Amino acid sequence: MKPTWAVVTTVDEPAPLVATFAAHHIAQGAERVHVFLDHPDAEAEAMLARLPRCSVTVCDDAYWAATDKRKRPLIHTARQLYNARKVYAETDADWLLHADGDEFVRDGAAVTQALAEAPPEAMYLRLLVAERAYPKGEIGADIFSGVFRHALPDFGQNGPDVYGDMTGFFHYGLTGHKAGKALSRVGAGLRMGLHAPTHKPVHRVIQTTRLLHFDGLTRLHFTLKLLRRAAEPEHGGSNRHGAARSTQFLSLRESISDVALREELVSVLKNLDPDQMARLRKLACLDEARFDPRPVLAAAGLAPDLSVAGFDARLRQRHAAFLRDHAPDLA
Repeated sequence: MKPTWAVVTTVDEPAPLVATFAAHHIAQGAERVHVFLDHPDAEAEAMLARLPRCSVTVCDDAYWAATDKRKRPLIHTARQLYNARKVYAETDADWLLHADGDEFVRDGAAVTQALAEAPPEAMYLRLLVAERAYPKGEIGADIFSGVFRHALPDFGQNGPDVYGDMTGFFHYGLTGHKAGKALSRVGAGLRMGLHAPTHKPVHRVIQTTRLLHFDGLTRLHFTLKLLRRAAEPEHGGSNRHGAARSTQFLSLRESISDVALREELVSVLKNLDPDQMARLRKLACLDEARFDPRPVLAAAGLAPDLSVAGFDARLRQRHAAFLRDHAPDLA
């Protein structure tokens, strides 16, 4: 019998993305997808209700009051961890993937095969990241358009070769994380973390597929993501965002009133010119295969609006007050 795997996510994103995340992973073979909605969302609930093997929990005040937390944790990562650990303790699946709503397993069959071949000492299997970027000058047909870049080997040399003076804005050639995400062995007493179980147990890396990370589904989504991080209150301790990410959002905050400069910064971070793409191909760090979830959604009887304009309209509605205060030209 093949091993089973489930997915858990705590998400606060527009309904079309949430529904696509769940439908895609169910189609890829997940035994169950556990979606924790960080805020009530009637549209998302209605879409998710049509999907088999999808469990939905609304994390409202009543939900948190009934937990040992007693009230909603202030930091979103704390809420993610609580929900992931809850599912790990309760799931019937053999393995559990903790992913964000903008992360998609490329090939579920390859994941299942890797799990079947995992040695008994491996407490988790790591999915490496392929991060979405746009070829320069192309306008994506929908929020999932684009190509995917991998973390650069020998970043000290290859980083400047690909990204030049902007190398400091990238973490091993990525705007987001390179840590990937883990499929954790259920029943092994692991403590779920954001990217992998804590205390670094023995693991293996899946070589046959990747986790597609859409670090910003649109330019507005990426800009808003960085601005919200930059607006977080300062706290003591280590920088949980990392040097490159901090450089990104602090630079964006400083340029927010200069629309041309802000747009150029986003373009540098998210667009690849022909020379950069050629260099990434040479390094075997570019995946140009299209990601298209529409057939899966259609098979599930769903037709969410995946257009850039539709997604951005939802973002402007959800974050209207924040945008008015921090970037009124985007509101």
